[in-house]
Amino acid sequence: MPKSAVPAAADTYALTRETVDEANEAWLLLHDGDLLIAFVDIIDCGHELWITDIAVHPDYRGHGLASRLLNAVIHENPGSDIALSCCAITVDLWEWPKGIAGLPTEALAAWYARYGFRPDPNEDTEDRMARVS
Repeated sequence: MPKSAVPAAADTYALTRETVDEANEAWLLLHDGDLLIAFVDIIDCGHELWITDIAVHPDYRGHGLASRLLNAVIHENPGSDIALSCCAITVDLWEWPKGIAGLPTEALAAWYARYGFRPDPNEDTEDRMARVS
């Protein structure tokens, strides 16, 4: 059960960062009190940043939280190429309702396209999208 009966505007929640230096990995997190409500996981691969996951708690969707996180990644890394695998995920976090998937892949691809991501498949990732600086 979310802290707020009605989710607040995306910029209301404090954005925090956690890093795993040995993995060149960073997490941008949004919390409502103690509840994790949204996150993005980024790995610095050297030649590009790779977004492994971006997810929003089901009760908080539709309020711009994923947009805030994606914009933060883009604006904190000017001049960096950013790539991701564009596929729907189901997040199984202990504090989130189980089995609720995010956007279907087609809708997700359209959402990423609004931020400058374009299809860029390669031999490893057929559903790869990239935003080239």
